[in-house]
Amino acid sequence: MDKLHQVSHKPESRCALQDMVSGHDRYVQQAKTSESEVLFIGDSIVQQLQFSTLWTEKISALHCINFGIGGDRVENVLWRIRNGELDFNTKIKAVVLFVGTNNTDCTPHEIFEGLIEIIKEIKHRLGDIHIVLPTLLPRGQHPNPYRERNDHVNTFLLDKFCNEVNADEVTKNVHLVVIDEHIVGNDQTISHHIMHDYLHLTNSGYTKIFGKVYDKLCELLKVTPMK
Repeated sequence: MDKLHQVSHKPESRCALQDMVSGHDRYVQQAKTSESEVLFIGDSIVQQLQFSTLWTEKISALHCINFGIGGDRVENVLWRIRNGELDFNTKIKAVVLFVGTNNTDCTPHEIFEGLIEIIKEIKHRLGDIHIVLPTLLPRGQHPNPYRERNDHVNTFLLDKFCNEVNADEVTKNVHLVVIDEHIVGNDQTISHHIMHDYLHLTNSGYTKIFGKVYDKLCELLKVTPMK
């Protein structure tokens, strides 16, 4: 995780820095007054989830709050949670962590190790809560190195969190949800009906892909899923 350790701070570009600091400051204040029970944190895919039908009709009923920031990378989320975004006054029951696709200059193992660092930090600050970890999504209309990188990250995640041999304090109460299946077609392309720009999900794409995350949250919170 050498590269991620070197840059575990705010984004370097001025525009990205302004966007993140603005969002971060707002989230820190929201955390102090929020009565939410579930936190979604990550990049633009998380951020845009709150505008979907799945969120407004189902997920929001679980008392969720969304701390997504467009363009965020693993190290940015790590910086954010170390600087106030987990300072809730009420008990958080679960965190949904989804980030990593923007780390295009990192190796799959660096991204994996970065996610492990975030999980450790969440556990350190929030205690023994449930952490829901969806797999990274494929990206790009056609096969490409970014898609391969995300797939390799998922391989590391599956081995760590679904293999009993690797069970430890890090894996305890971490629930890996495989959401990257049935997106790439038989011809190895991704439909714009699922991802309008081949990175971000359409409204129906969110229902299809993140519906599994909603179901897992309902299971963990012992809530009957809405039909």
